[in-house]
Amino acid sequence: MKKLWLLRHGQTFANIEGRFAGRTAEPLTPEGEKQALEAGERLREEAVKRIYVSPLKRTIETARLVVKGMGRKIKIIPEKAFIEINIPAWEGKRKAEIRQNPELNYEIWAKSPHLFSLTGSETLKEVQDRAVKRALQILDRDHCALIITHMVVIRVLLCHFLGLGLKGYRSIPVPNATPILVFPEGEGFRVEAPFAFPLAA
Repeated sequence: MKKLWLLRHGQTFANIEGRFAGRTAEPLTPEGEKQALEAGERLREEAVKRIYVSPLKRTIETARLVVKGMGRKIKIIPEKAFIEINIPAWEGKRKAEIRQNPELNYEIWAKSPHLFSLTGSETLKEVQDRAVKRALQILDRDHCALIITHMVVIRVLLCHFLGLGLKGYRSIPVPNATPILVFPEGEGFRVEAPFAFPLAA
């Protein structure tokens, strides 16, 4: 059976502080480092041959610690298709600060993220298109692979694999450094994780 594991990076200081890290060089917290190491230990028995990782500091750090936890050498491949959503006007700002400026469209993001748009930024659909295309290529090529990326990217991937529209984006939980398994089943995909997912409409 082919397997594709999805993993959000470990906890960051931005996660704690309610900041939008975006594509900045945000580091892991000590707790985030511990989470990543433990994720690798949980995946130790999996036949992962390659780890595809968003080319940002927090995801690269997570990948290196996951490999350490798995206890063997595994190739880490930076992959731009899995980089965080691009919203330059939000980077480094706290959510409260973004909310204060109506021109930054945070209320739309909070209530109807599938409708979000902002000049110079990506939409969820654009993130989903690039991420799903690459994830399917990896599933076709690799017997067992791991993708380490961001909450936004994992949510849009799971909207696809669960058969949800992007309207279901906020209904999908994505804890830090918690392995999520995707594998082909019948004409679609099955998703398994240590928490519940919404059912397809």
